Amino acid sequence: MIRFTHNNFLTLAEADLAQWLERIAALEGYTVDELEYNFVDSNALFIINKEYLNHDTYTDIVTFDYTENKAIKAEAYISCDALKENAKKYRQSAESECLRLLSHGILHCLGFNDKSIEEKALMRSKEEDCINLFHVKH
Repeated sequence: MIRFTHNNFLTLAEADLAQWLERIAALEGYTVDELEYNFVDSNALFIINKEYLNHDTYTDIVTFDYTENKAIKAEAYISCDALKENAKKYRQSAESECLRLLSHGILHCLGFNDKSIEEKALMRSKEEDCINLFHVKH
């Protein structure tokens, strides 16, 4: 089950997004058991980042991964404010930036990280692959 919690923020069809996220998981040999994306404001995500990860910074996404045995269980929090700012900064549509953040969250559940320079480069490449995968069918 994949859920999206937002206040009329998403412009892409949730059914299409869910199907796409399940395809991303399947390509890596995973299934989606329970995946929830919560779209919040930047202050709410700042509090989550500080309280649970001890990071005193604003961010665009925080993912709590409870995946076991290649069955994805996770909850992710995406800052609507950061999503819009990133889209403008990187000259992307809000939809494209949304896809990047959604894929970023699930990629963490698939074992991809972004701590080192090399990991960040691989993560960005995988995000691009995921975005392209969405556009193949939609």
